[in-house]
Amino acid sequence: MLFSQTSTSRAPAGSAAIWVAVGALVVAACGGDGGPSAERFCGEVDANKEALTNPQLNYSDDIDPLLDLYSDIGNLAPLAIEQEWNQLLLAYETASTVLPGDDESEQTALAAIYASEASAAAVNQWLGENCAVDIGPVFTIVPHND
Repeated sequence: MLFSQTSTSRAPAGSAAIWVAVGALVVAACGGDGGPSAERFCGEVDANKEALTNPQLNYSDDIDPLLDLYSDIGNLAPLAIEQEWNQLLLAYETASTVLPGDDESEQTALAAIYASEASAAAVNQWLGENCAVDIGPVFTIVPHND
């Protein structure tokens, strides 16, 4: 998730400590039901493997549900793979903005997709090692066998 600072003023150090304590209480009270969970992340990827790896994008209205699926599953991503998953989501979001025939938007999308290659390889490897989920081969221009 991206955060932006809307004010340049700083809260007193004491109120920062209060907010940290309140945040910890909220997290504890929620019991982690909606937060990151490797078990739920793995389960959702496995249950939605076909939609994630072979989306049926026949109409422009098919794009938002796919982005929502990636986002919803990303909300469950453990910290170990969250950044890489979010990089994939960003690439798909960028690709969804392409205007056919507009070279600039097409190049922007291609750059985002190329930039996400290492993330795609890392997600694939992490899923195999931690979830026993095989999403199939990840095709990249540059080998990512790290």
